[in-house]
Amino acid sequence: MPDAQSFAGGAIDNRGRIMNEIAFIQRLDVQASAGTGALVVSEDTVDILGFNRNWLRERSINAAAARILDVKGDSMEPTIRDGDILVVDTSINQVRDNAIYVIIYAGNVLVKRVHIKRDGSLTLISDNERYPREDVPIAEVPDLHIAGRVMWFGRSI
Repeated sequence: MPDAQSFAGGAIDNRGRIMNEIAFIQRLDVQASAGTGALVVSEDTVDILGFNRNWLRERSINAAAARILDVKGDSMEPTIRDGDILVVDTSINQVRDNAIYVIIYAGNVLVKRVHIKRDGSLTLISDNERYPREDVPIAEVPDLHIAGRVMWFGRSI
């Protein structure tokens, strides 16, 4: 058998693996806090995970800008749990819709639903009802950095 055989959309190597259609995404040494906040110490790559490029495109995920982060905390439960991993599209650095984002504020990395109000102020919302909503006045919005939009999450069983 040759090293690779062609098929529509890519090639299969001699081990039966799809080539040219896998995007390798860095898993960073960053924990997004689903709670009170986690301080960013480094952004070193600790692992690389492969995703099918078609799967990423179908979900409008920019593979070149995607990063994987771990979640620590329970504020986004039941949707996102402690220990889950997030695929974050870092090319989305502004609130476009009322979705889940990774935000950085005062050195803390948080994962929250971010709702934009008509006046440009924001509300940070936890899915866990034990955590209160946090309003970010329009004057403080420039101090809040949108690191990316959470596009997918996964967990171990």
